[in-house]
Amino acid sequence: MIRINLLGRPRPRVKRRVAITGALQLALFLIPVGLALAALAGHWWIINADSTRLENDIKIKEAEKAQMKQLEEEIKAFEARQAVVDARIKVIEDLKRNQAGPVRLLEAIGQTVSQTETLWLTSVEEKGPNQIEFKGNAATVEAVANFMTNLGRSGYFSNVEIKESVQKAQREGVANFEFTLSAKFSLPEPQPGAAEGGTPAGGQS
Repeated sequence: MIRINLLGRPRPRVKRRVAITGALQLALFLIPVGLALAALAGHWWIINADSTRLENDIKIKEAEKAQMKQLEEEIKAFEARQAVVDARIKVIEDLKRNQAGPVRLLEAIGQTVSQTETLWLTSVEEKGPNQIEFKGNAATVEAVANFMTNLGRSGYFSNVEIKESVQKAQREGVANFEFTLSAKFSLPEPQPGAAEGGTPAGGQS
């Protein structure tokens, strides 16, 4: 049959649907999945690299910590040994000072008395730790005062105090003062470079 277009217009073309093949559908499905898997793989690789780096850093820090702990133990052991050595040195020095103490005390007393005229001692007694009591006679009160001054200047005595001073009957026409003094005795600290047995600071020859 012949069809005639009486309107004089071109007939619209009917669009035909193109059928999508199974291969194209599979490709359209696999491409996004492949991209997602690639992204996941890249992310996993980055995370794995960071994890490996962190593990290496932890191992390095643990090794440094172990070295520091060992060094700290060595320092503590050295300090303990040093403390023992210092304690032994102190004991030896104390023994030396204690041995020298009585000798130096007698030397200091003898030197101080010899520097004071018209004065003589009748007793020297230890009344407490390093506390010395002097008893004696003097011709004048000034002699007692000079003795106290010489004790303070000797470098061996401090806190010199007079306990009693009583004028007694004259002896052979000379006034007689009985006195009691107290003082603290201590060995002077050795001066750097000073020769052992030298004259202490403040002493008189």
